[in-house]
Amino acid sequence: MSIRSQALAPVRPAMPALFWSVMGGTAAAMLDLAVAAAYWGARGVAPDRIFQSIAAWLLGPVAFTGGAPTVALGAVLYAGLLSGVMDAYRRLARRFPVLLHRPLTGGALYGASMYGLIFLIFVPLLSAATPVAHAWQWHAICVAAYVLLVGIPAALLARIQAH
Repeated sequence: MSIRSQALAPVRPAMPALFWSVMGGTAAAMLDLAVAAAYWGARGVAPDRIFQSIAAWLLGPVAFTGGAPTVALGAVLYAGLLSGVMDAYRRLARRFPVLLHRPLTGGALYGASMYGLIFLIFVPLLSAATPVAHAWQWHAICVAAYVLLVGIPAALLARIQAH
């Protein structure tokens, strides 16, 4: 290919940051929900109930009687939440470049922090869901999932977008 034809070749625009946040957040949400489904499924809980428990953040206990619409609401709500979590890391990393230079450490700490912030503070204090106590093993699995499926991927996506 000549230099002239290379110069005239169409330039493929980079995908906007919002696209990567939504894709990363949706993937993280579905993987995290798969972990929840495996854990709770082994204890006899139907997967629908997991999605409905997220819908209950907005609707309260009525979410468990809402059928497919509340299952869909839970999926969309959780994907949206984790898309925001992904985007927040990217924004923080622009302000604090060490988060880009140390994506594994920064992402792991971020993921664990986001789990605590969302599930130990925001959901119990700000949602319409009825608080339920869980065993420490469940929290340990959730923190590990948030580190591996949310925090570190958020850091790696932010790093890719910065370059």
